[in-house]
Amino acid sequence: MKLASAVFLLMLAPLAANCQDGAKTIERINPPTLSAPHGYSHVVIARGGRTVYIAGQVALDKDGKLVGEGDFGAQAKQVFENLKAALAAAHLGFADVVSITIYVTDLSQIDKFREFRNQYFGSDLPASTLIEVKGLFRPDVMIEMNAIAVARK
Repeated sequence: MKLASAVFLLMLAPLAANCQDGAKTIERINPPTLSAPHGYSHVVIARGGRTVYIAGQVALDKDGKLVGEGDFGAQAKQVFENLKAALAAAHLGFADVVSITIYVTDLSQIDKFREFRNQYFGSDLPASTLIEVKGLFRPDVMIEMNAIAVARK
């Protein structure tokens, strides 16, 4: 048992060395052994920080009114603005996001989503999963996105 504990501690040593000052690091990796990603990172490693989970954001404004009925682009923009507000509440920004999951009701609208994703995330692309669904919690909602971010300690 002592040997196993010592081996485990040796395996953790490089991680601890990277976080000795308590600083957060986020590393985005796209291994050459996987296909080239377009608009996301295959692997995101987060060290030293607390994890923040943000619930699925939809195109409702702060008063609960739908923004952009029937307009996917307007809804996508509102979803990103809501995510921005949620991140700000946790003192975070888009560069702190390590993973997103996006649910859309019409995959043919994905280029509009990508437009906003690129504006808000820039080059700090999170790991990402996109899913087309039959419907969301209301028939007029076309997109929902949740996020996981890493905050400094």
